[in-house]
Amino acid sequence: MAYALMMLGSGVQLPFLPLWLAAKGIDAPGIAFIVAGMMAIRMVSAPLFGWVADHFHKRRQVIIGCAVMAFMTYSGLGFVEGFWPIALMALAASFFFAPVFPLSESYSVDASAALGLDYGRMRLWASLSFLTGSLGSGALLTKLDALDTVWLMAGAMGLSVLSTFLLPAEPEALGRPKPKAASSMGAARFLFATSFPLFLLAAGLAQASHGMMYSFSSMHWQSLGFSSLVIGLMWAVAVMAEVSLLAFSNRVIERFGPGTIFLAGITGGAVRWLLLSFVESLPVLLVLQTLHAASFAMTHLGTMHMIRLMVPERLRNRAQALHAALSGGILMSTSIWASGPLYHHFGAKTYLAMMGILACGAADCGAAAARQPQSAGGGGYMRLPS
Repeated sequence: MAYALMMLGSGVQLPFLPLWLAAKGIDAPGIAFIVAGMMAIRMVSAPLFGWVADHFHKRRQVIIGCAVMAFMTYSGLGFVEGFWPIALMALAASFFFAPVFPLSESYSVDASAALGLDYGRMRLWASLSFLTGSLGSGALLTKLDALDTVWLMAGAMGLSVLSTFLLPAEPEALGRPKPKAASSMGAARFLFATSFPLFLLAAGLAQASHGMMYSFSSMHWQSLGFSSLVIGLMWAVAVMAEVSLLAFSNRVIERFGPGTIFLAGITGGAVRWLLLSFVESLPVLLVLQTLHAASFAMTHLGTMHMIRLMVPERLRNRAQALHAALSGGILMSTSIWASGPLYHHFGAKTYLAMMGILACGAADCGAAAARQPQSAGGGGYMRLPS
């Protein structure tokens, strides 16, 4: 139930925040700066609150507190004017919302392992939540002004706050002992002296390849003459493809292994970005949107299970936070920032740059797999499970 409400705001924001910023008179480089900045600030807030959750064993309270502050700052966007006030308020909103989902992901992975549940079947409700937000807001914006987008985001974030209060008890409250606290040296030794950072970089590049999609795809489709409802539909098709994979995630992982699924996702993503660089036909675009099941869902599913397999339990909040900071912060913000001038000059051909990012991710993943593993607790190298 918590997942069913948590991503409504993101479902409104990703497709339609750039259109709202454009309606406020901000140009393409300015939009890229704000959207990229909202991603970049995650590299500060996600690890910070991940450390707080690990250190004080208050993960649920941290999630709730950050969600409340995110709702307040997203609401504040409706009351500011001008580039810098909008940019600063948007950065504050992203700062507080950034830890909510990765910490909830860590929560879900632990709970699914403790209770024998299918993580993917829980996670798909977040995707359906995103779908409801994007399709519903797309339909509403055919009747409302683009400037009303901010209130749709704020309302959806209010429901996200409600979702955090629905999170169940922590796994240790269900009978599992609390993990022993790790020293800073122990955490640093594992997180930076094994092959885990190489895999983390590969996972981050896979997600960063969505920079053009997340920032300028809606504007591109609008320039082709598609309505906000059709744009919402295209996002919905992507999410439905993602959900279809997540519904059978345990079977997929057991059959192929997280490493193979991750690499298959990179391959499907490369095909997606290549073809989106040239296609303008709505039926073909809808078909290509189903490849979101590869470029996002497969790489994300592989990443979550890799973190579960590679990272000691006592460090998983920090590992999830580092993943969010790198993929959703540093790398995604760089990708989005670069997409601004690239889209301004080259339009849809910017997707070719996203394909290049994926190629770097594949190379980095190969480098991680090539390192010889030792024991997980001995600071040795970790191979990607097949």
